[in-house]
Amino acid sequence: MTSNHLKTYLLEPNINLKPLLYEIVKQCEKKNIRYDKHLITFIMNLVSLDPKFEIYMETLSADRRNHDDFVEECVAILSEDRSPSLTTLKIQLYFLEHFFNKDEVIEKHTRNLQNKTAHLLREITENDVITRDEQDEIFSKIIIDIVLNMGLGNPDNKEVIVETTKALNSVMSRSDKAKFITLDKKDRLLALKDIREIVCGIRIFNKHAGNASNGMSDLPRLLDQSHESTKSILQITLCEIMDKVNLLTSALNSSIAYDLRNRTIVTLLPENISSEDLDDLKDLLIMYRQHEVYTRKLIDELVLMKYNIDTCNQEYNQKLIKLHEAVQYRTAIPTDRVFPKFSELTRIWMQYQNYIYLLSEINQISNTLTNLTERCLSFDDLAYRLLGECQVQTDLDRLGKTSNKKLYIDSESVACEIVPYASSLKVEFLKFCVWHLAEANGLLMPGNTDMGVCQYQKELYAFNIPEPAVFFSENPDKYLFKIVKLARKKVQLVVFLDIFFKLQNCYNSKTMEVFHVKVPLTAEQEVQTELHPIPSNIDRQYRWNIWDLRREAIGLTNLRMKRTSSSQTTKSKPTQVYLPKNQTTQTRVCRGTETEERRQ
Repeated sequence: MTSNHLKTYLLEPNINLKPLLYEIVKQCEKKNIRYDKHLITFIMNLVSLDPKFEIYMETLSADRRNHDDFVEECVAILSEDRSPSLTTLKIQLYFLEHFFNKDEVIEKHTRNLQNKTAHLLREITENDVITRDEQDEIFSKIIIDIVLNMGLGNPDNKEVIVETTKALNSVMSRSDKAKFITLDKKDRLLALKDIREIVCGIRIFNKHAGNASNGMSDLPRLLDQSHESTKSILQITLCEIMDKVNLLTSALNSSIAYDLRNRTIVTLLPENISSEDLDDLKDLLIMYRQHEVYTRKLIDELVLMKYNIDTCNQEYNQKLIKLHEAVQYRTAIPTDRVFPKFSELTRIWMQYQNYIYLLSEINQISNTLTNLTERCLSFDDLAYRLLGECQVQTDLDRLGKTSNKKLYIDSESVACEIVPYASSLKVEFLKFCVWHLAEANGLLMPGNTDMGVCQYQKELYAFNIPEPAVFFSENPDKYLFKIVKLARKKVQLVVFLDIFFKLQNCYNSKTMEVFHVKVPLTAEQEVQTELHPIPSNIDRQYRWNIWDLRREAIGLTNLRMKRTSSSQTTKSKPTQVYLPKNQTTQTRVCRGTETEERRQ
């Protein structure tokens, strides 16, 4: 499921649950529990997936006991402020709210800049100019506007203002400036946009030509440095996360043993470690794995951004070369052909600034996620005690033990089949072993896809060792139902394992006997596309020629100045009128031509 779907289902408050929201807030205030209403809404939507409360999303149970149990469950989750489970939920909520849409981030920064310069823009476009001093004042404000909006330096720096003024004067003569101030507001805005782009392009060109560069940043170099810095920070963060993941996975792996004869996983705990401690370590592993998933997503965005930046650099250098050639032979090339090249250079310059905004957003998300995980309680001592004399292993070390093995199932199995894994295939539960999740109460053990994957109802599942694939193929719903039950209790698994739809579809399955996962029905068939799927609607008054419309508009305008009587004109629009009455009058025959008699 995409993050947009999760936002729709999990972040938006349910109006039916509003009374329970107020009750949870009230309980939190009574117990001095810190809360955030967005977090409460998120937790409520996740907890409501458990059918025992009978209040899933659109409905609300009439049983007061269900209400009390639901409120108690949500308050219990919120009360453990530094627990791994609540920290995971906070991480998920923050990432879903802030993982950026590139266009939205750019639009937000553009809107903030426009708000800061709105007063300056109004003074430029709305003030009437009469004297020459007022004209000079307007263009002084235009220079500041260009510097601020195009990111050309600090407007308090005199050298920045001087160089921008020179660039503006090379574009606009005194007569051009006089013409600008006679424009109305709309035309001034359009003209100002063009002036910004051309002046900015000139300043960029001057900087690279070595003429002047005071106060102006080298954005391509700055962007490359920022990208490398962000990449290093994310890689260091990922290494720190994986150190924790490897320690916790190794410790938890040392506490279990496989009873393949009885098809179960046996837990072996030292005397000084309880089952509650083991659950805390499992929750902590979920938290670090969730942090790992989000950090990898940020790194993927960074890789894509690097490709786009390199493309911009190539285009940027090409534009500069063409501009050098055009300026070198400027006497032979008209101005109206040179100025657009400056504008094109400016557009790439603005793309560089947009990438800086995106890098800033990635850094902000990464820092916040790291801060959230650092507030969580530390269980390192507990993990080392559970690990004992065993060695810490990485995922590669662990999966290397089964690198030469292959999954197999009984030949009689109809529901499942083993298929080779390809990178384009999606494996459920983030490629974690479905058997460990179900039988070890949520233990995250990476599955080895090199052994193959098990396909059930068009969905793929991975395993850590080959033998459980046989158990799974005999009754897949048994293991899937155990994972669904686990996710209803550990609600942080819903987003982490991306199983919201599974819980939603099997909401009414309270027991194994009635459990089933709905599979999208698909069929391979061919259809003939209709020639005209939309009913035809022919507008008899449609005019494809704009001059017909203009002639009609002129005719209607002229008609407004005319006076009509006794009949409806053909040019006027249809209106309700009184029909003429059939009547006659007696008049003299000569009435229309009667004149005075000419005296002799």
